[in-house]
Amino acid sequence: MISEAMGSMSSQPINRAALEQTLKTPNVILLVAKKADRVVGMISGLAFPTMVPPPRIDFLNVLDDESARKGLHNRLIDGFVEELKRRLPNAPYVDTTIATTNPQFVAMYSMRGFNVVGYTKGHQSQNDVVVLRKDLSEKTSSPYTV
Repeated sequence: MISEAMGSMSSQPINRAALEQTLKTPNVILLVAKKADRVVGMISGLAFPTMVPPPRIDFLNVLDDESARKGLHNRLIDGFVEELKRRLPNAPYVDTTIATTNPQFVAMYSMRGFNVVGYTKGHQSQNDVVVLRKDLSEKTSSPYTV
């Protein structure tokens, strides 16, 4: 499943051993959505029990238009938040950063209960980013299950 998921997103060779080692790390949360034995979406991030660095979503991708139209982005975000709460029940929040060139994703995360809490000019990717944070004490409802 790892090579199938990663192979569909990148033409670069995969260091399978490094990827498997990363996924065995208890601080990594990775959810993969499949439809008919085909990977259609992924979300990943980090959750350290020390809260340093704070829990965060690093990557979200839906690979087919039909799944996107049916709300898979939302389902993956909600699933990540639920897994984070399961692993770190006392985590007060989860963060993510979105490039300012992607206002659709800022809106999507906002609809899932994330609020803009900051802005970073020239972040690691050289893009300006919006920092979004979801308070985990708030209740979210979703018609989907992961």
